[in-house]
Amino acid sequence: MENYCKGSVEDAQDIVDFADYIFSTATAPHDFAQMIPKLYGEGKRTQEFHYLVKEDGRIRAMLCVLPLHFHVAGTVLKVGCVGTVSVHPRARGKGYMQKLLQFALDEMKVEGYHFSVLGGQRQRYEYFGYEPAGIKMDFTLTSDNVRHKFKGLNADDIRFEELLEDSASLGDAFNLYEKGLVSGARNKEQFVDILHTWNTHPYVITQGGQFAGYLSLSQENGSILEIMLVDPELLPVVCKSLMSVKRLTELHFSLPAYDRDKITLLGSVCDTYRTTYQHNYNVFLYTPVIEAFMKCKVSERRIQDGRYVLKIENAETIDIQVRNGEVSVQRVEDANGVIQPDAVLSAREATALLFSPLSSYTAFSTGNEPENIPVGWFPLPLYTPMLDCC
Repeated sequence: MENYCKGSVEDAQDIVDFADYIFSTATAPHDFAQMIPKLYGEGKRTQEFHYLVKEDGRIRAMLCVLPLHFHVAGTVLKVGCVGTVSVHPRARGKGYMQKLLQFALDEMKVEGYHFSVLGGQRQRYEYFGYEPAGIKMDFTLTSDNVRHKFKGLNADDIRFEELLEDSASLGDAFNLYEKGLVSGARNKEQFVDILHTWNTHPYVITQGGQFAGYLSLSQENGSILEIMLVDPELLPVVCKSLMSVKRLTELHFSLPAYDRDKITLLGSVCDTYRTTYQHNYNVFLYTPVIEAFMKCKVSERRIQDGRYVLKIENAETIDIQVRNGEVSVQRVEDANGVIQPDAVLSAREATALLFSPLSSYTAFSTGNEPENIPVGWFPLPLYTPMLDCC
């Protein structure tokens, strides 16, 4: 007899062991305590974030919903990050994961989450309302790029020191994170653990002995999952020094569309870059999410003034306006049919229109083709920082 439940302290070791076993069997050896220490490190009390299916007291299916609270351009968004989706090989075909994910989604909606995010095969999660969305811009900086474009730059005064829990610069690094356009999901006590997510290593960056920023680096492949600088203009010398010190031939960046300074610089140097969607998103409350990322977009570029009213089937009717750079996004009730929406879309169609890099190419249901959208409004720069995901 199966039992659907939330994890408890007594399940702590079983949860880690189950994740290690399932993912190690499916692909390469996994050590979740090392890979995601913020969730599975020693002494972490995160068992309650896990949804379990047990048979005779033993875990047979599991997923995690990590609750995050982001501050996005002044708006607070509650986000459910879904991860560690796993089913025991001898329990597959029983429908456990379908029921477990629906259990988690029902709770997220009741508890007022604004949206949920997860990775994985697209069609598998479309059945539950998820749609590929979020804009991620990937850049590869090579040693040849650096040799030709940064050859005249002196990077001798750039240094990298491992960021530890007792580092003198921890406060500076955390304060710099807090100043970001999207922040608030971390506290100072867990900051270093989060910067170790996905087997990365955090470093303090100094220039001439002064704090200049921090980054989180995977030395295995040169991926920088997060970099924050006091002065964005330092990026070229930081990259030049990092590649020299760490003996790397390439650096790989994944950036949100609102990180304009880094995108502009890397886009003018790198041979290889691309725009792609980030994850699968399931939006529960559209109005605050649109408002947050509309303000995010306006903060880094001027967009056309205008008004657009979007009706989402079985959900919200949203009045979006921009006047002289000021954003107004309101949920409207129209029982008398006075307000005529510019478009009526399903929830997944709305997510694709608003937040997908293929926004202008999205296929809509017959008769639902959106028209008269103010130039440059969509897609909005929806993004969940990589190190906060699970």
